[in-house]
Amino acid sequence: MAATPSQSAEAQNSAVIMTQNGGSLLRASLMAAPDPARAGLKNVSVFSVPEPEAKSIKKHDLITIIIREESEVSSQGTSDLKRQSDIDAKIDSFSRINLANFALQPAVGGVAPELKASGTRNFKGEATVDRTDSVITRLTGEVLDVKPNGTLVIQARKKIKNDDEEQLLLCSGICRVEDLTPDNTVLSTQLFDLEFTKVNKGQVRSTTKTGFLHKLLDFVNPF
Repeated sequence: MAATPSQSAEAQNSAVIMTQNGGSLLRASLMAAPDPARAGLKNVSVFSVPEPEAKSIKKHDLITIIIREESEVSSQGTSDLKRQSDIDAKIDSFSRINLANFALQPAVGGVAPELKASGTRNFKGEATVDRTDSVITRLTGEVLDVKPNGTLVIQARKKIKNDDEEQLLLCSGICRVEDLTPDNTVLSTQLFDLEFTKVNKGQVRSTTKTGFLHKLLDFVNPF
């Protein structure tokens, strides 16, 4: 069987490389350029893992956001206010107005008016706030926009209603395409400008909600 022109050229090239490397077949193999037509690792090995293909995300595609948010707030404050003021004023001489001709006339006799006042104010308050929140859930969001650099703007909304109880979950943020897993999920901790809102409505919320009168008294703060 006659050799093809490409095979002959390859044999001549190999012979030249071997001559340049002192007749060493190993050096010639290392110096020779790899042939794209030869079998790669993925074609000869059962353990080879193919490289993942780049994801192509477009507007209005759906992406699942895994919400894992935990927050803990602890604050303590103490205030102690003391204020004392004294006023002592006395007018030794003053004038009066004659309504007949609207002229000023000196006052005659009588006791000079005097004003005395004193006040003391003491205020002492203590406040302690301890709060721990934890939310773990999954929301399916929509790609609102794809930025020129490839980042994705995502928004998710979920509403759950059970009898008179209603729960609304809102989540929005920006993520990279590289952060998406093969099953199109992304963690909330990987979102930039994350905004997560949880709103509860119903009897439970109404029972634990502060009334209008209490809010008004806290705003006026008469004591």
